[in-house]
Amino acid sequence: MITAEVTFSRESLINLKHPMEFVGIDWQTYERISEELGESSSLHLTYNDGVLTIMPVTELHEMLIVLLERMIGLVSLATQTNIIPTGKATMRSERRKYGVEPDLSYFVSKADIHQTKDYVPREIELAPDIVGEIDVHHPSDDKFEIYAEFGVSEFWQYNGEKLKIFKLQASGEYKEIERSEEIPVLTSAVLSEFLKRGQTEQQFAVLSDFQNWLQENK
Repeated sequence: MITAEVTFSRESLINLKHPMEFVGIDWQTYERISEELGESSSLHLTYNDGVLTIMPVTELHEMLIVLLERMIGLVSLATQTNIIPTGKATMRSERRKYGVEPDLSYFVSKADIHQTKDYVPREIELAPDIVGEIDVHHPSDDKFEIYAEFGVSEFWQYNGEKLKIFKLQASGEYKEIERSEEIPVLTSAVLSEFLKRGQTEQQFAVLSDFQNWLQENK
């Protein structure tokens, strides 16, 4: 991680090869950069009270996101559960001075009251039930505080070897659990196994085996 106080252009951001932190960034600058890059950008932004972290993504990172998304889609079909994917939709709070773009996010328990928006509100109104981060190049430990403040029920982290599931406690801190409470059929061990296989095997084969596993365990 490189930390610096610098000015930068859109071109320089798009061409980033490594994660960078920019300090002393005000909220208005963060919003302007976020909106200019757009949600289709290959960069992920995290804002925490003046510190802006910009994270480029790789093919491996994106492949694992797609694999996990497809697995969750199969779970929704197999268990007939309404699971609403919201991807890396930006979550912001100007009041708290937080902004974050998870790799994945889902409404499960709150799926029935979720209302899809075509804009990014300045104050998060309803947090997703699950957020996921693929940490194959950079840890997301600095996001625990943000997701807890937003009230996200479960935070999933995958480091390339193991997917850890963290449950938000009444104390406001996350505690690691072995089985998801939002999607009880899924455990840390099962998710880790299939995501690990997805890095070396053809995705259709991994998904086919996962679908078979679901039929036996749903």
